[in-house]
Amino acid sequence: MTQNKIVGFTTTIPVEIIFAGKFIPCDLNNIFITDKNPIHFIEIAEKDGFPKSMCNWIKGIYGVIIEEGIETVITVMEGDCSNTQALAEILTYKGIRVIPFSYPYDRDKKVLKREIDKLKHELSVEKEDLIDVEKDMEEIRLNLEEIDRMTWQEKVVTGHENHLWLVRASDMLGNYSQYNDMATAFIKTAKARKKNDRMNIGYIGVPPIFIDLYDFVEKNGVHIVFNETQRQFSLPYFSKNMDIVKRYRLYTYPYGIFLRIEDIKKEIKRREIKGIIHYVQAFCYRVMEDVILRDVLGIPFITIEGDLPTKLDSRTKLRIEAFIEMLRERF
Repeated sequence: MTQNKIVGFTTTIPVEIIFAGKFIPCDLNNIFITDKNPIHFIEIAEKDGFPKSMCNWIKGIYGVIIEEGIETVITVMEGDCSNTQALAEILTYKGIRVIPFSYPYDRDKKVLKREIDKLKHELSVEKEDLIDVEKDMEEIRLNLEEIDRMTWQEKVVTGHENHLWLVRASDMLGNYSQYNDMATAFIKTAKARKKNDRMNIGYIGVPPIFIDLYDFVEKNGVHIVFNETQRQFSLPYFSKNMDIVKRYRLYTYPYGIFLRIEDIKKEIKRREIKGIIHYVQAFCYRVMEDVILRDVLGIPFITIEGDLPTKLDSRTKLRIEAFIEMLRERF
């Protein structure tokens, strides 16, 4: 495939449409955070004038687009980052094709259908081709659901593995068929493991910019059995009889805090979670949601904030260790 077949995007969108258009989807966040030196993407943005006092995820995304020469980008204008509109304007100025997409805050079915239809038109996708792709993707969606279940019910998949499999569901590494083969092999391997007996905790908020969070937390003797946003990227409400509009209306991340709270509370009970780690990104408006979340979930709760794609700092490590010790004493 040539470079112009890649379609980048700023957060999870109806990836089925990209596949149906015979393009290669690329979640720009994943390219940024998995690079051996992700900070250099931030430096590209700052060299081009992006201020230091803004979210480093948006700067990292910009850096990836510029360095990788990505020619088409879907920017989620409503339902994600408040800085995306300015990013879209800069990308347009740079000569990059920008396709806007929005999740209506009130989850209006007609508005969401209109946005999906617009995206299909932009990528020249026919209804029949989309239906074929949706059918082909059924197995990988179900395999991701199985990996998640094995994390909390059988407890043979680590929280870090759960995070990786579900967060990469946003673009399936550009090939859903190969991703399904990888998932099938992983499930077979994981099923041979012994169940662990560690305390269950949950992770909520956007995926972390810290590169060692999961390893550090789980080395302290607990098991992360719930990754809220990453799980949503995998579309956990997948059903063979569900159309694409209904599927992305049930996806909680873009629609505000209250739909998320409903989902989080349900999973706390189902997964027997004893404590919650809430990750927030520096300079992100979603930091304010912490005010509501810590007040309504009803279980021990710690909020940690990240800025750069580096390892955890000493202060944050001490706070996490103290939180886990408190949970051990309580439970």
